[in-house]
Amino acid sequence: MDKLLLSNGRYSSFLQRRGYLPSFVSQVSRKLQQKASSKGSGFDRCTQTFRPRSHSARKPILLSSTGCENCARRQLSTLSGNYMTYGRLRLLEKEARAFATILQRSQLTKTEDVARLCGLDSVRLFSTSRVLAQYKSDGDRDDKEQNENEEPPEEERMPFLARLMLMVWLGFLLYVVVRLQAGEDSGLYKFVSWNEFVHEMLAKGEVEEIVVRPESEITFIKLYDGAVIKGQQVGPEVFSMKIVDPYKFEDKLRKVERELGIKAEQGIPVSYQRESSWGHIVFIAVVAVAIYLIFKNLVKIQLPNPTDMFASERKAKFQRVDLTSKGKGVSFKDVAGMHEAKMEVLEFVDFLKYPDRYTKLGGKVPHGALLLGPPGCGKTLLAKAVATEAKVPFLAMAGSEFVEMLGGLGAARVRDLFKEARRIAPCIIYIDEIDAIGRRRGGSGGMEGSEEEHTLNQLLVEMDGMSTKEGVIMLGSTNRPDVLDNALLRPGRFDRHIEIDLPNLAERKEIFEVFLQRLRLLKAVSAYSETLAGLSPGMSGADIANICNEAALHAAREVKHAVEMADFDYAVERVIAGTAKRSRVLTQQEKKVVAFHEAGHAVTGWLLEHTDSLLKVSIVPRTNAALGFTQYTTTDKKLYSEVELMDRMCMALGGRVAESIIFNRITSGAHDDLQKATKNAYAQVRQLGMNSRIGPVSYDVSSGDQSEFRVKPYSKNMARLIDEESRHLVAHAYKLTEQLLQKNREKLRVVAEALLEKESLSFKDMEQLIGPRPFGGQTAPSVNWMNPDLPRPPTSTL
Repeated sequence: MDKLLLSNGRYSSFLQRRGYLPSFVSQVSRKLQQKASSKGSGFDRCTQTFRPRSHSARKPILLSSTGCENCARRQLSTLSGNYMTYGRLRLLEKEARAFATILQRSQLTKTEDVARLCGLDSVRLFSTSRVLAQYKSDGDRDDKEQNENEEPPEEERMPFLARLMLMVWLGFLLYVVVRLQAGEDSGLYKFVSWNEFVHEMLAKGEVEEIVVRPESEITFIKLYDGAVIKGQQVGPEVFSMKIVDPYKFEDKLRKVERELGIKAEQGIPVSYQRESSWGHIVFIAVVAVAIYLIFKNLVKIQLPNPTDMFASERKAKFQRVDLTSKGKGVSFKDVAGMHEAKMEVLEFVDFLKYPDRYTKLGGKVPHGALLLGPPGCGKTLLAKAVATEAKVPFLAMAGSEFVEMLGGLGAARVRDLFKEARRIAPCIIYIDEIDAIGRRRGGSGGMEGSEEEHTLNQLLVEMDGMSTKEGVIMLGSTNRPDVLDNALLRPGRFDRHIEIDLPNLAERKEIFEVFLQRLRLLKAVSAYSETLAGLSPGMSGADIANICNEAALHAAREVKHAVEMADFDYAVERVIAGTAKRSRVLTQQEKKVVAFHEAGHAVTGWLLEHTDSLLKVSIVPRTNAALGFTQYTTTDKKLYSEVELMDRMCMALGGRVAESIIFNRITSGAHDDLQKATKNAYAQVRQLGMNSRIGPVSYDVSSGDQSEFRVKPYSKNMARLIDEESRHLVAHAYKLTEQLLQKNREKLRVVAEALLEKESLSFKDMEQLIGPRPFGGQTAPSVNWMNPDLPRPPTSTL
C-alpha cells in the first residue's frame, strides 16, 4: 500500500485530532515546510538503497518517487530533498504506518479520497516493495489482534459458571483418584502401631520380613504362616505401619532388636521398594485429555437464561415412543380380543395413511378418540398398535404430568406438546388417564378456577380452536368417563368414544393363546387356553398376563423344564385369593367355624337353580386376610330376573346361616357376604324397579356424591321406604336360606367335615359327598386341581 506524505499544513491539525504528541506534530510540520520550499532536487541515479546498521541481514529498502518529466529514469526524493539518515526515515515511517492503518480501518484506500477528506492541494507518494509487505503484515497483525480482542459469538461461548463448575468437579475427581491410587496398597492391609509391632510381633518372633516404601512413609510387615497375635491366629499375613523417617527406620529397628536380645545375624531383613510413577503419569495424562475433549465439545453449550427460571418447567414432559424401530412395534396381531374396538381404531390408521380418500369426498379426519374401559383392558396397547400400523410418531404423556404446584405450567405444557406434534405431523398424541386434567368444570365436583381448569381450557383450544390444524390425532384413555367435561367429549374434539369392556370367554381364550406362545409349555397351547379361559371369568388382559407370568415363575422355582397345568392352577389361585398363608395358625374352634361357613356357601349354591357352578371351596388362610373362600364359575350373562337375584342373595348369606344353625351364634366372618347381599337388595329396590311398593322407578345415585350431605333425588319418606323394603328383602333371603340348610343339615355336616380333613374340595369331590347338582352339572371345564386351593369372581370369603 502506498504511504502518504502530505505537504499541507492542515496535516498538523489532522494529526493532533488523531492524538499524536505535539513534539511529533511540530517536527512533521517543519519537515513539510522544508519540502515545500525545496526545488525538487534529486539524486543522480534513479534508485538508492538504505541499509540499517543493525539490520544488515534484511533486504535493502528501495525508495522510489514519481516519474521524472525530463528523462525516463525515476527520481528518488526525500522529505528534505536531500539525503536523510535511516533513523529519521524509520521514525517517520513508523508514524506514517500508524496513519495508514487508521485510513485502512476507515475504508479509505485511494489517495484521492484521503486528499478530498483533508482538503489537501498536493500529495507526494513514496513506495517500496519492502514497505508494502511490511504494511500488509502489520495490517494483518492488527486485524488479528482486533479479532482476538473481540468477543466470540454468543453461541460459541460456554458460560463461565459452567466452566468453573466443571473444573471444580474434575479437579475433585482427580484428587480423589490420585489419593486412592497413592494409598491403594496401604489400604489393603491393617495398620498397627509401633508399640504393637514391637511387643506383639517383633518380641514374639512372628516377623519374617519388612518392606519400606520411603515415598509414602509406610512399612509392610510380613509375618510367618500361622502367626499368633494377642492369643489369636491372624488371617492376613501382612500388616502396614506408618513411620516418620524412612531412612532412620532400620537403625531404630536394630536398636530395638538389641534391646530385645535378638542377635545381629538373626535380625529381621529390611528391603526398600520404590513406587513406580508411570501409573500416575498415565492417569493424569488421560484425565487431561478427557478435560480437553470435554471443553472442546462443550464450547457451544449454554446455560439456561437465569432470568427465566421456569423455562424448563414449561416444557412438556412427553415421551416420544419409536414403536417401529428394531422390530419392537405393537401390531394389531399382538392385540387379542377387542374385535369391535379394533375395527374402530383401524379407521384412524386408514385416516393417517390415506387422508385424500376422505377429504376428496368432503369428509374430515376425526380429531380424536377416547378409549373407555376398566383398568387393564388394553387401552394403552391399542393406542400403540394404532401408531405402529400408521407408522407415524407417537407422543405419550400422562395426564398428571401436566399439572404442577405453579400456576400456568399445565397450559404451557399443553402448548408445547401440540407445538411439537404439529412440527412432526402427521402424528398421534396419547394422554393416559386424561381425567386428571379433563374433569368437569364448575360445580361442587369441578375445579372452578384451579390450575386443572386452565390446563383443560388450553387443551380444548388446541384440539379444536381458531388455530387448529389437521394432521394431529388425539387419543385419550380413562376409566372415569363420568367425570369428564362435556366440552371435551363433544364431536370435533373426541369424535369417537370407543368402549373396551372386559373380555368374554372367547376373547379370554385368544388372549391366553397370545401369552402362552411366549412360554415353554409341556403340551400344546390349545391344551391350556380353553381351560384357563373358563377359570378366569371377569379377568382383564392384564390379569391374564399376570397369570401366565406367575405360572412361569412358579415353574422356575420348582426347577421344572416346562410349565405345566399345576403351575397355572397355582397362578390363578394366587391372582384371585393370594398365596396360602399356612403360618397363620387357627385354633380348632376357629377352623371349625370357617369350615361350616364355607360349607354353607357351597351347599346353598349347589342346591339352588339360578347360581353359578362351584369350582372349589377351601379353608386355607390367604394373604389377603381371607380365612377361606368359595370359588364359582360365571357366565357372560347380562340379564337377571328377580328369582335369579334372590338365589344369589341366598348363596351370599349361606355362610352366616350355617354358623347360626350349627353353633347358635354368629361371628364377624360374614362381613363381606352381608355387603354383597345388601348391595343386591338396594339395587333391586332403588334402581331396577323390582319392588311393588316403590314402583317402576329408578334412582341411580351410583355415580354421584355418596356422602350423607348429597342432594338425593327422592324425599326422606321415600328414602325410609327404600330402606325398609331393602331390609325386608334381605330378611326374606335369609329366611329362605335358613329353611334350605335346615332341610339339608346332614349334607352341610358332611361337607364341613371333609373340609376339616382335606382343607379344600373340588367339584368332583362335592359330587361324591352329596351327589350331583339337582339343576344341572358343572358349567365350567373340569380341572384336575394339583394344589390345595384356587380361582375368580364371584367368590365368597370369610
